[in-house]
Amino acid sequence: MLAAGTFVADDEPTPVPTPTPADCSIVGVGDAEYILGYDVEGPDQISREGGICYFSSSDFSHEGRVSYAIVTPQDLPRRRAFYYAFSRRCAPAAKGTFNELACRQFLKLAAAQTIDDYYAARTGSGDASPVPGLGASAVVSGNALYLRRGQKVFEISVTRDGEFDLARSRQLATLLLTRIPR
Repeated sequence: MLAAGTFVADDEPTPVPTPTPADCSIVGVGDAEYILGYDVEGPDQISREGGICYFSSSDFSHEGRVSYAIVTPQDLPRRRAFYYAFSRRCAPAAKGTFNELACRQFLKLAAAQTIDDYYAARTGSGDASPVPGLGASAVVSGNALYLRRGQKVFEISVTRDGEFDLARSRQLATLLLTRIPR
């Protein structure tokens, strides 16, 4: 029997254990500053707990960010829960709008049970295109570069002054690949 005021929904995801924060020392503040070309602040605890290393510019005259995540099978429950919450919030998206496309991707990500599923959801959109020089799995889609190595999916994005910077994102990807063992 449930206590008064307790609510349980059949379609709610099972709670997931709190994961270990992302290790943002792989590519740290100095590396992020070099890649972006601006001074940056280190990733905050909330981003790290979400599995993302997010460095933002600390100079008010230059807007930019460097972010990366390395998604493993152990991260999928946390990611499914996150995208499930987003998909629930965007249910009334109008047909043919950007929100509808984003909601469809959120639903695919919320259902991803394997790294294959997750990678396919990230790279299966109509705007995805290959990124030469980083291996057959490297794809740019939207404002991010995705690549797969074994049971890891790398999500990489560098923006400067509001624009996605593919050259700098490739530079970050190359650095990550050299520092992460196969």
